[in-house]
Amino acid sequence: MLIDLDALYTLPDVIHALPFYLYDDVKRQPARCELVVHPAHGWTVATELEQGAVGSLMQCPVTLAAKVCQQYGIAPGALSLFTRYAYSSNYENVYAVRFGHGERDLFNDVSFLAPRRDMLSPEDVAALVQALQQGKAPAPNWRALATPAS
Repeated sequence: MLIDLDALYTLPDVIHALPFYLYDDVKRQPARCELVVHPAHGWTVATELEQGAVGSLMQCPVTLAAKVCQQYGIAPGALSLFTRYAYSSNYENVYAVRFGHGERDLFNDVSFLAPRRDMLSPEDVAALVQALQQGKAPAPNWRALATPAS
């Protein structure tokens, strides 16, 4: 099932950034994506754009999560981060991005460690989209951190 971004970025209190600029986590190469964020509910869907000569969204999970939390005022423990790769009208992969650890420091910077991506099944994507369209926050099991940082 394809995520209907039009339906998501027209929801109340959602911010749509096209493009959203960031840097990859290793070589600090520029990257960009389409971003749909609901700061109050803590969820973000980042869609990889056709990059050309710039970095891939797959190389940016740490920077993406930190920048979203800082820019949109989302607590690291409240973040649900999904990345979407849709390269044609009939192909799409959606991942929940998870981290082993994440927190704000004394200077209000955000850091995340040990990223991994978990592919969502078509059924999971359908349930997620339905919940978001109904104005609900994603279930706690979709959070980027297994337990909120204290």
